[in-house]
Amino acid sequence: MPNCPLKCLESIKLHLPEELKRDLQDLAMQEERAVSEYIRVVLQLHVYGAKAKLPPPSPEENAR
Repeated sequence: MPNCPLKCLESIKLHLPEELKRDLQDLAMQEERAVSEYIRVVLQLHVYGAKAKLPPPSPEENAR
């Protein structure tokens, strides 16, 4: 079951060392996910976890 409630239409080409790719494949397999889905989940957890730690935007930033 995909963990992407919105349509995932954007793509990024990524160059990885072979060992990292193999490790990602192993981790994705353990979670019964495609590698791309696994990477998307990991990125979402990292980005939105880090974003939650940021201070709230100032009124000037909200005006943008």
